[in-house]
Amino acid sequence: MNTKNLHQIFANYIDRFEELNNPEHNETFKWWAAAQFHAVMADALKKSGEEFTDNLKTIVSKDVVGVIIDGRMQPFRGLVKIAEQNGCESADAVKQLFQNLFQDDGGDLEKREEKIAAFLENSEKLRLKYFPNYYSYKQTARSVAGYLFLYEPDKYYMYKATEAKRFADDVEYYGDWGSGDQIKLREYYRMCNELVTEIQKCPALLETDESRYTLRERFEDEKHYGKIPPSEESITVDKSYHILAYDIIYCNKTYDLDRDLSFRKFTFKDKKLYQERLNKALALQEEYQKAEEEYALLDQAVQHYDAVFVPGTAVANLKYGPGRIVARRDTVLDVQFDSQPDLIKYDFWQTVTGHYLKFKDSLDKETAQQYEDVFRRHDGISSGLIRLQKELEGYQDVLE
Repeated sequence: MNTKNLHQIFANYIDRFEELNNPEHNETFKWWAAAQFHAVMADALKKSGEEFTDNLKTIVSKDVVGVIIDGRMQPFRGLVKIAEQNGCESADAVKQLFQNLFQDDGGDLEKREEKIAAFLENSEKLRLKYFPNYYSYKQTARSVAGYLFLYEPDKYYMYKATEAKRFADDVEYYGDWGSGDQIKLREYYRMCNELVTEIQKCPALLETDESRYTLRERFEDEKHYGKIPPSEESITVDKSYHILAYDIIYCNKTYDLDRDLSFRKFTFKDKKLYQERLNKALALQEEYQKAEEEYALLDQAVQHYDAVFVPGTAVANLKYGPGRIVARRDTVLDVQFDSQPDLIKYDFWQTVTGHYLKFKDSLDKETAQQYEDVFRRHDGISSGLIRLQKELEGYQDVLE
């Protein structure tokens, strides 16, 4: 590690410390978030079912995970949505995910990797079960690292791929911790441990870090609240400097603390290419979010007509007269008309869009028209969502 470059980053961090922690930017949010997340999650793990889910909702409502975990992707909100499904069963399944993740691993990084892999695998099973077309609810190495980091920052390091890579380039750290969700913790933690060692050797940085508590009080006294939580809500005392290490890695990229380093890996061309990929990813995500909304409306429409088209439902046809549904097999409705000896088969989708059958329905005209529109496009809505999900997977690094 190039400690000369690292200490220049420290110097820039110190110089801009008040700016980074003013009400507009409030990077001290990380210290507050860790305190809040641990308190609410520790309480949640003592509960079950709906009470457990309510605690998770508190984390969301207080915006605790913020940009640390939920940003353009929504993995934590996804777990909350899953916990709300199917009564206590889904809530307890989400609770079990966190209980397994937070089990003490004794600092064994291989066991830690196994815990993370299990969380990713089992959470994906739940997502596919309850929200198969909501890719934004997918868990990643970043989100799982975030849960561990916020729950026990003294033990764990936060990980964000883009920020970590830029920091490593700036300090000439050449260890390879992999990419995607297959992170080699031993290598990544080695870099973070070296960073903490250098932090502890820098009295000016330690003194500056300590001042964040009085700085926070001063901003509150001046009534510049911004995003700074009220003083009665505590912030974590970062004895291990793991939060500070993450703050430096994060601020280095976000605020260009590396702007005057003697060694720079990121060229103008690199930044341009990154911005182009980010713009493409944001456009795709916006398109995907609209597709998700359409899919949700389609799902709502399907649930409605699933409840209508059941055996015994009275129907009428212009040609055959009155009848009733006697069976439903996937997308085929079997109808017995009073005037016909044989069953007449109707397609589930076309029955709605083609108005082949009249039946009693509780929908107002506007909702009925919306449902009819999405029924006409049901194939395209489903396939479009799958296509966009696959495209977004190629941009996960810039969306995290």
